Amino acid sequence: MTHILDQVSFGAIVQVRDRLLDQQAQGRKILRLESGDPSFDIPLHVREAMEKALRDGQTHYTASTGIPPLRKAIYQKVTSENRLSIPNDDHVVVTNGGMHGLYILFRSILEPGDEVILPDPMWTEIAENIRLGGGIPVPVKLQAGEGYQYLPEAIESAITSRTRAVFLNTPHNPTGAVLRKDSLEKIVSLAENHNVLLVSDEAYEHVIYDGVPHVSLGSLPEAGKRTISVFTMSKTYAMSGLRLGYLAIPDPRLLDRIKKLVRCTINGVNSVSQHGAAAALTGPQEATRLMAQEYQKRRDILFDALEEAPYLQAFKPAGAFYLWTKIQPDWPGYAGKTDDWSVTNYLIDKAGIGSAPGSAFGAAGEGHVRFAFSCSTAQVEEAAKLLPGILKSAGG
Repeated sequence: MTHILDQVSFGAIVQVRDRLLDQQAQGRKILRLESGDPSFDIPLHVREAMEKALRDGQTHYTASTGIPPLRKAIYQKVTSENRLSIPNDDHVVVTNGGMHGLYILFRSILEPGDEVILPDPMWTEIAENIRLGGGIPVPVKLQAGEGYQYLPEAIESAITSRTRAVFLNTPHNPTGAVLRKDSLEKIVSLAENHNVLLVSDEAYEHVIYDGVPHVSLGSLPEAGKRTISVFTMSKTYAMSGLRLGYLAIPDPRLLDRIKKLVRCTINGVNSVSQHGAAAALTGPQEATRLMAQEYQKRRDILFDALEEAPYLQAFKPAGAFYLWTKIQPDWPGYAGKTDDWSVTNYLIDKAGIGSAPGSAFGAAGEGHVRFAFSCSTAQVEEAAKLLPGILKSAGG
């Protein structure tokens, strides 16, 4: 007997991570460029708020959708900074990380056989969560020649009578592309014309470079009523292990469904984490700006190194903390193979450098490799020194 979970993988990045950690356990030095976990500690005022919550005994059940101070802080943030139009703080729901938010969101909007359009390549878990919600992922290929922009005309050509929603992620994982406002406006217009929902994943909203603006989809005219916005504390505040995200839901019927799913899945996020998140949103934001500056420094170091290296052509990202590279036709291969896994395996075996094979992100990712520069600057610098030489040695 088959089950829907039989269609879900354990993930290529997990396999790479496990190999690296196994080698580390054997005493080998490894460089963790395979996954997007911020290297920074959480801001001091966030830690202090969590410590105070522990001292004050704030360790009991909370309101399932989030403690009132946190929901109020989120409402203030999404209405003032993101310029979303939601009625009040009852329309924000605290989730157990952004991934949990995506899971309950797709469960709330999809019926079996409904289609969700998404960019390809894309973070693997998006398609997995669409399937778990009973839906069918419909990929739209992003083109290097277009700067990996999610083109409105390509999206519209993928719409059918079964299309329920269009999923967007800007800044984008894995390419780091940031969607332009004019593209977003056209996507809103086609969603209005075809009466489909918009799901806006803004996990990397503050990890953005070179003065490029981040535009929240739900802030655009006509977008608000059909857009569900997904956020996380993991990237902006380096709170990845504390597992806290949130949704902004304008539609009362969807809000009702999502509240029920929260009750039946987690019935409330870790109470101490919630107090930390409230402090993060209402306190000083300097740490967030400094993190983004350091990520940009790491981006430039790694990009410059790959410009000197053979076999990989890097795309310079405007946001997120990944470098997306295309394997060139002259790549000689490794262990009898020339695919993206051969590059990933070669870098692990020869230099202890982690990366993610592009095929992990969808069919359009085949023949690519993603490097994460969310690890420490020291690791990025060391990887940057090693990569040109180790890649040149692959040729002979």
